[in-house]
Formats: sequence, C-alpha cells, structure tokens
Amino acid sequence: MFKNIQRAIFSLYERRVLRNRFYTFAFAIFVPVGCRFAILAWRLGSPVDRLMAIVGGAAVAVTTIVTLLRIWVVPPLQTVDCNSLAGCPEPRVYPTPDAAELLQAVKESSARNREIARAARALGSPRSLFH
Repeated sequence: MFKNIQRAIFSLYERRVLRNRFYTFAFAIFVPVGCRFAILAWRLGSPVDRLMAIVGGAAVAVTTIVTLLRIWVVPPLQTVDCNSLAGCPEPRVYPTPDAAELLQAVKESSARNREIARAARALGSPRSLFH
C-alpha cells in the first residue's frame, strides 16, 4: 500500500511542469506566512527573537531563491521505473554474444591491426625524414 502511494507521489514529482508550479505555489504561500511571523517576532519579541527573525528570514530567502531557480532549470532524476507503470513501452532486449562470437571479433580486430602495422612499416619510419 505504501509503495503504491510513494510511487504515485514520485511519478507526480517527475512531471517537470507540475513539480515546478507546485514549488512556486508553495513558496508563494510559505514566504509571506513566514514574513508575517517574522514581523510579529520583531514587534512583540525579545532581542533574541529579533535576531532569530533575521537569521530565519535570510535562510528562507536563500532557500527560496536557490530552490526556485534550480527547479526551473535542472530536471529531477527518474525515481519511478517505467516497468511498474501502465502504458510504458517494453525495454529492448539486446542479444548477448557468446564466447565464440567474442573470440572471433577479437581475432578479426587483431588481424586488422596487423595489416595496418605492416602497411605502416612498408612506408618507412617517419624519424628518417627529420634526421
């Protein structure tokens, strides 16, 4: 049950436009409410409350700016695998080569490299041009 709820929430988070609008809306509510509490602490609180209002306000401002700038630029990592959701295409399965195919490919590559080395030796050493 919890996995299904978690998967639903994460799949919503991976929808970039929906996530960005949610964060923007949340900060549009969170910042003014926090500002009201800071104003109350400034007016009615002790000097420690005033200091905490400044420190908390600065932290909220930096967090808000960094988060809102980041979410509109950097896409999130995918946390929900597509296989668990309906309507996703099946992953492509590539055939894995067996040992004989790998050995044959290595032999062909070695033969090609020997041909290139023979042709290069036939051209002569490039050092003889500079000495």
